[in-house]
Amino acid sequence: MFRFLQLRRRSSRRTWIGVLFWWTFVPGIICRSALWLFYRCRWYGYEHVPRRGPALFISNHQSHFDPVLLGVILRDRCPRALARETLRTDSKFWGWMIGTAYDSIWLSQDRSDPGAMKAALNELAEGRITMIYPEGARTRDGSIQPFKRGAFLLIKRGKAPVVPAAIEGAHDVWPRGQSKPSLRGRIKVKLGEPIQAEELIEMGAEAALTLIHERIETMRLELREQMRRETGGTYPPPGPGDQDGRTSDQPVVES
Repeated sequence: MFRFLQLRRRSSRRTWIGVLFWWTFVPGIICRSALWLFYRCRWYGYEHVPRRGPALFISNHQSHFDPVLLGVILRDRCPRALARETLRTDSKFWGWMIGTAYDSIWLSQDRSDPGAMKAALNELAEGRITMIYPEGARTRDGSIQPFKRGAFLLIKRGKAPVVPAAIEGAHDVWPRGQSKPSLRGRIKVKLGEPIQAEELIEMGAEAALTLIHERIETMRLELREQMRRETGGTYPPPGPGDQDGRTSDQPVVES
């Protein structure tokens, strides 16, 4: 009862008013209501968000909506996300929102970034959670791209449970290259069962990232099929997102 008032458990980095405003009011009321109104958005797997202790959430990357979509379901834990550094200069508003309001960890993709890695590992060491999009960029066609190896470093050094997350429909609503989102469509988000870090470390980088990739792809395709049933085939439109990446060659790429 009153989990949203357990402020110190939720975040030891933010003031009480910051937790209530940025992690209760904004995602829990404003964002969730808007996403439901326009896209009938649904979230599944709340039970896989740990109330305490570290966790690394790994998700596919479909659109600019993704941090908001995950923020809604993870709001009880006030996560810090690894965010592409160029977002800071692409838009002053989004740079402030992502970097200041939501205290994201800026990540350079042009070179190795030990500072960002250290910050993410510190979150896990302090018993908090972080999230990463190991594709490195938004999908161009709705399918899941190969994962970069840098994600495995967080798993290996952070030793925190990994929770796979799947987002589906956001690419159709706000595809890469489109300046503004469409106001029609359907979006769903699902969290899978946690995978213990020890299991993934023992498998090695390529096998571990392949397993996570397959878990996310399985959930994404399930959400895609569910949306088609619910809308009589209207959403999502046919396209590359229908491809089953579990049966194709999805090599792990160097970060």
